[in-house]
Amino acid sequence: MSDLEDLVQRAISKICDVDIAQVRPDASLRDLGVDSLAAAEVLVEIEIALGRELPVDVLRQLDDVDTVRDIATALEASLGGEPSRPLP
Repeated sequence: MSDLEDLVQRAISKICDVDIAQVRPDASLRDLGVDSLAAAEVLVEIEIALGRELPVDVLRQLDDVDTVRDIATALEASLGGEPSRPLP
């Protein structure tokens, strides 16, 4: 599991009030209760953890993702693989 996957898992667990053990990399976002509002809140949590704003296109890409791993992959592509600060 990548650091970004771990960060996404923790953010989803917090926002959706789901046990972290249920937030597997291949878990369906819909099954975890991630709707468009929750997705936006998850991205805010990730921005706070990274200490930087995410590009607007990341939010648009969420329409095309189905799993935790998909979000992490979209983030990695948008960040160029380089978060601003070390992941917590």
